[in-house]
Amino acid sequence: MCGCSALVAGGRPPPSSIPLRLRRRRGSSVRAEVSPGGESERKKVAVAGAGWAGLAAAHHLVKQGYDVTLLAAENGPTEEVGLRGFWHPYRNIFALVDELGISPFTGWNKAAYYSPEGLTVEFPIFHNQPRLPAPFGVFAYPEFPNLPLIDRLTSIPVIAAVIDFDNTDTAWRKYDSMTARELFKMYGCSQRLYREVFEPAIQAALFAPGEQCSAAATLGMLYYYMLSHQENSDFLLCRGDVEGKFFSPWLQSLEMEGLKFVPNKVPSSLTIDTDSGCISAIVCGDEIYKADAFVSAMGLSSLQSIVKNSPFLWSHREFANLLHLSTVDVISIKLWLDKKITIPNVANVCPGFDDSSGWTFFDLTSIYDDYYEEPMTVVEVEFYNASRLITLSDDDIVSEASLHLIKCIQDFEGATVIQKSVKRSPKSVINFLPGSYKYTPRGSTSFPNLFIAGDWIVNRHGSFSKEKAYVTGLEAANRMVDYFGTGDFAKIIAVEGDEPHIETLRSLSRRANELKSQIPFSEFFLQ
Repeated sequence: MCGCSALVAGGRPPPSSIPLRLRRRRGSSVRAEVSPGGESERKKVAVAGAGWAGLAAAHHLVKQGYDVTLLAAENGPTEEVGLRGFWHPYRNIFALVDELGISPFTGWNKAAYYSPEGLTVEFPIFHNQPRLPAPFGVFAYPEFPNLPLIDRLTSIPVIAAVIDFDNTDTAWRKYDSMTARELFKMYGCSQRLYREVFEPAIQAALFAPGEQCSAAATLGMLYYYMLSHQENSDFLLCRGDVEGKFFSPWLQSLEMEGLKFVPNKVPSSLTIDTDSGCISAIVCGDEIYKADAFVSAMGLSSLQSIVKNSPFLWSHREFANLLHLSTVDVISIKLWLDKKITIPNVANVCPGFDDSSGWTFFDLTSIYDDYYEEPMTVVEVEFYNASRLITLSDDDIVSEASLHLIKCIQDFEGATVIQKSVKRSPKSVINFLPGSYKYTPRGSTSFPNLFIAGDWIVNRHGSFSKEKAYVTGLEAANRMVDYFGTGDFAKIIAVEGDEPHIETLRSLSRRANELKSQIPFSEFFLQ
């Protein structure tokens, strides 16, 4: 948002003649002018959603002197359902850890994939391996106990699509109409390679099987976590609940700086000032929270509910489009078992146990400080795309989880569950269905004082999951700073650039696409 004004004799017009919201800049900061009577009035901001995105927006705006109210659906900040772990490319979150002065993480961890037939892939700590040009390290260093070399070699043609997909709007629209499975079939991927390597990655990161996931989202995810740089496949884990180890000290630091935290408030609708065309308040049941500007950092299903309850939003395309998007259910089960079980890897991904649900399990005994010395095993199981399971009783869900664990590691047989915790998260994660990209919103809206953040919206940073949620929160804060013309922009660390050979190949690919578009009748045929 950049306001331009004509020059008068001798230079620019006096600042008082330019409306505050039109005073924009390309520099690093802007400060509101002080009125004759004293300090400028602090602008009130309401942030709905207290996960990575909402906390990030509140974090920066509080530091810029805004009067910020953070509305949380639960008693405290709650991590969005998403891919577990803190991966090597989460550069902005790691910078936040340094800023807060906390130490919530384990070291780098190994992971494994299982199928109903047993172990299929073991991933090393890639930091410990000699670095190979991307993406060769991610295929050379893992151990594939039963996958023949000929199957692994069928991954090579897929690299052409990875090169072609450069995270631009054009690339997303090109690949979003097909499923991930169709993409791998088109490029000649073997059935076993797809089932034992690519399908697990898709289900763990995008929460649905490949036939239900956009090829564009799949390519973006695979490049970010696996194919761009060898070390990107390495991850840390939190040594306890993220809410306790990370969010609690973060929230305390923000409250000390003036943040108003309001728990147990679920937004039900928005109200509009018809004179200004701006959002005027967030409604939470019988309570109304007024502010000068707003950040929606809620999940997709929560925002869809608000749209349904706010008729004036229906005429705004970006909000009407939200109702075309789908979500998936996630179930998290924590089990305390009566004996020590040797689990070779702390993180494990397990697709293919039924037609649609993927699942993972984590050895919390080796991860959490509180369980490390315990004479038992604590394991957490997560089911994705879990509509088949979510209506079952807790006991039936625990039984399902136990049967799945035994198929992976025989030592689980005979172990008794002495304590359990089942958490259902219905409609908690966006389903990146083919064709969904055109309906997915960006960070700005048609209301000048309403901004959206979350790991499910469209942006060009290139990150996924927690890091994307955090980055979009900072982007929303920057839009707020730009809107009011007050404060400094948050520094957002870019995703590490392509390796030189990938950059060269992408440049050649773009040039080839440009030449192809100049061929007569190139747009006549179905693309």
